[in-house]
Amino acid sequence: MSDSLRVAVVTEPTAWHRGALIDALLNDEVGAVAAVDTTGATFDEVRDGAGGKLRATFTDPAQMYREFQPHAALISMEPWRMPAPILQALDAGVHVFHEKPGFVDIQDYRAIYQRARSRGLHLNIAYVSRMYPLVQEARRLIADGLLGDLFSFQAWFIADHERTLQRAPSRHEYDHAAGGWFFSKEKGGGGHLTILGCHYVDLVRYLSGANFTAVSAMCRNVGGEAITAEDAASLTIEFDNGMIGSLNSGYYTSSAEYGSGRHNGIMFWGRDGWLRFNPGGDANGVPLQWSSHKGVHASAPLKSWTFDRTGGTADPYRLVVKEFFRACQGKAPPPLQPEDGMWVNECITAAYAASDSGQTQPIGIPQVE
Repeated sequence: MSDSLRVAVVTEPTAWHRGALIDALLNDEVGAVAAVDTTGATFDEVRDGAGGKLRATFTDPAQMYREFQPHAALISMEPWRMPAPILQALDAGVHVFHEKPGFVDIQDYRAIYQRARSRGLHLNIAYVSRMYPLVQEARRLIADGLLGDLFSFQAWFIADHERTLQRAPSRHEYDHAAGGWFFSKEKGGGGHLTILGCHYVDLVRYLSGANFTAVSAMCRNVGGEAITAEDAASLTIEFDNGMIGSLNSGYYTSSAEYGSGRHNGIMFWGRDGWLRFNPGGDANGVPLQWSSHKGVHASAPLKSWTFDRTGGTADPYRLVVKEFFRACQGKAPPPLQPEDGMWVNECITAAYAASDSGQTQPIGIPQVE
């Protein structure tokens, strides 16, 4: 493949993180861009944000695949509309990076996963938290065995309850009565767990190097707003390495507090030590703290490291999409595998089933046919 990629952006005016995906087009790997939007309403946004790389606009996706012939597609739409565009891209032989969750009915995502695997195409879901330096260092410490066998974890991803309010919602996406999808389980697939908590579901699997086996959960509307998706979820997850742990995922605090990032965090305990950090802690100076009694660490087990993002490329979206582009060029492995999105989507689907039934649910992913 040439060093310069042709990339299609498939989106619409109510798509989540559309601006971040457009910004990712500024990566050097991208040579030419096509914008696809059946409404045409986002074409100017892509033109303004793509750094002069926009070559064509299309309201018909099939025409775009015939004429532009992209190497890769960045796809963000309302979740209930995403499966068909993702499958269309894969059927055209195009690598896909898509916003989460990418589905409402899990059967649709299972079909996407099978299609990507059967065609040997990259399928990357936007779990951008993997790119934070603290996350990468935490993963290294665990992979190096400094905590020993993992026993348990706790994770908490807390966002602002203000956005759930249905009294003059701040964005159309949030306005359930007007057809907004963000708090509609029917259009979004779920609530906080699906849209935000999913990042930490991914991270505990990514950091531990283990797969899910079972989940129990309570997913509720604790705020009482007129929405059909949960604003609070509490999960207990079991892994195939024997580890168990819990995730609290919800809209509980103010927008100012959410912006501070103080209410997010992950902690692991192991046979030989422990580790705790805030995945976005490089923005507010929250340190990565860890303790290990292994080998030379036994004489000074407690460590506290602070990460400074000054001078770095801090946008995790641009970083993760850059790695996706490099994989499309054959220059590097992809930042995520199709299995990564499949495992998280299966876990969240099982969590909702566990909440509805009151019974622990098994978790697995489909065999590749």
